[in-house]
Amino acid sequence: MNPQLTTRLRHLRLSGMAEALPLRLEQATAAPLAHLDFLDLLVQDELTRRADRLFARRLKQAGITQVKEFSSFEWAFNPKIPRARLVDLATARFIRDHHGALLIGPPGVGKSHAAVAIAVGAIRAGYHAFVRSTFDLAQDFAEADAGGERRAFVQRLTTVDLLVLEDFGNWGIPLTKLTPICSVRRRGGLPSESG
Repeated sequence: MNPQLTTRLRHLRLSGMAEALPLRLEQATAAPLAHLDFLDLLVQDELTRRADRLFARRLKQAGITQVKEFSSFEWAFNPKIPRARLVDLATARFIRDHHGALLIGPPGVGKSHAAVAIAVGAIRAGYHAFVRSTFDLAQDFAEADAGGERRAFVQRLTTVDLLVLEDFGNWGIPLTKLTPICSVRRRGGLPSESG
């Protein structure tokens, strides 16, 4: 294989093609491919690589360290969980329609798993998400205030498509610490909560 070709592909920021090229050349040699089919496979490899990188970048921006989806959710644990409604939320249609969602229930029923699964679904649908516990978000506000970066932090929160706050009622956070979170909701046009 020509090493200059690989260098040129990387220079053009076509690293997906550069990485797939040896395999695709082997494939074309083993079972002859038409030139157009060979090129189509390489372009598909590049698109797949870019989509994977975008997904990974958006997961990181969202603060999601472990991908959770409804395919791994333990539905049998509690048959009263509204499966169809939760799976529908993971399509992110509610974001497009400017609606909100509020997941309420006792500890240990899968709310955190569901919240992350919904955020992952939103990311797969092309939206930006941010997942944070309410306690950590209150701490983020305190740090932003201390560093004089509150405006930038609020701007970040108001520009995400989906803001997921976990454990909103479980931490015993004083009302004064929740005030900044509520003010972000009023300012930024984040969708209101609805059941």
